[in-house]
Amino acid sequence: MNNIRSFRSFLTYGVLVLIILIVLFETISWIYAYEAKLAILSRSGGLFAYAGLLIRNSLLPEMVTVFILSLLTYYMSRWLKIELIDSTWSTIARYELSFLPVMLLAFVIFNPFTESVRYLLTEFPDYSFANYWDKYIIGTYSWKFYFRYLAPVMFIGYSTLTISLLVNTLTDKGPAVLR
Repeated sequence: MNNIRSFRSFLTYGVLVLIILIVLFETISWIYAYEAKLAILSRSGGLFAYAGLLIRNSLLPEMVTVFILSLLTYYMSRWLKIELIDSTWSTIARYELSFLPVMLLAFVIFNPFTESVRYLLTEFPDYSFANYWDKYIIGTYSWKFYFRYLAPVMFIGYSTLTISLLVNTLTDKGPAVLR
């Protein structure tokens, strides 16, 4: 039996799930807030400028989140010494539940990195340490931000784990045994 996980697959699938989430969120927001989105589109200077803002303000900072979440998932699997898992529903459920602490505590670790990248990308060239500290660091460590991030983090994290298991099973890297 082979090792079913690799760090690259966690990261690749995480970025893929992130892009799908952003496209889905944008589609839904365009459907339900068409006038507001159209106003933002015209204020930003057109479609390409809007797409640039979306990439700069959403995609790139959240890629930092996905990278750190993938790294934490990888280290958790190494710490738990999970190499192979059996392909039964109960074993897969135990495998995925073993990553719940990572999903619940990841915000504390990735938030300063994600918000620092967001600050650098959105506030360029008018950097102010007071604004950075108050708005992007201290202002984001709240229950409101934690719960805002919790659902996407859980979705991205568990989707990544499940896709990784599925792809590794389908590519003949085999079923595994949770020890």
